[in-house]
Amino acid sequence: MDQQKPQQATDLLANVHFLPSTGSSVQGKNSNEQSRLSQKALNKLWLKMTEIYGHRWTANFGESANPEHSWSKILGDLNGQQLANGLSAVSADPQYDWPPSANVFRSLCMQMPGFPSEDQAWTEALIGKYTHEAVKVAAEATGLFDLRTAKHSDKALRQNFERNYAIVQRRAQNAQPLDGKIPMGISHDTKTPRQVQLAASHQEARDLMAAQGIPNDPKAAHALLLAKVGIRRDNHA
Repeated sequence: MDQQKPQQATDLLANVHFLPSTGSSVQGKNSNEQSRLSQKALNKLWLKMTEIYGHRWTANFGESANPEHSWSKILGDLNGQQLANGLSAVSADPQYDWPPSANVFRSLCMQMPGFPSEDQAWTEALIGKYTHEAVKVAAEATGLFDLRTAKHSDKALRQNFERNYAIVQRRAQNAQPLDGKIPMGISHDTKTPRQVQLAASHQEARDLMAAQGIPNDPKAAHALLLAKVGIRRDNHA
């Protein structure tokens, strides 16, 4: 019944050695061709998942690793360390007593130990309170003004934030500084004209506020406005 899954998986992980990189390491391929895990890395992943889950894995995903399988395509741009992160996550968390979907496993691979999950990081970015420096760096790269005026369901902005958060986590995996300029993604190409106009308006507003020395923080900006018009509000007022 695989009752000892966490302990068994922990022992297995000590000997996991994936290829240094997978899928995306080949730069000369057609950009429309979806990257895939190498057969060697895919075989190792299948072996470890079978050892962790037994029949629960093979019954759902097959006994052998097919390079055309969706798992190979969905995980194609991940490296060995990220795959090991995913295996460690499913072995340690009781909620993954059954094999997760490929997309869920991918999100686990992308999450560095000790870093907030994507959902938690997104919530922190929206409210402006960060439990990890990586969330702050990703939020600043996404745009603090846009985040403060966004809704939790803002799909386009969330995708942009998650991309930036993944880049920052990858820096941590490579022992690089978390901060630094993050290249702009190509997601803006798919925005509607209204979204492009709104983004430009937000940028103009940020530039105007910076030029006039107006703080980004709403409370600080309100206090500055009151001071300029000569209104004083004491705590007991």
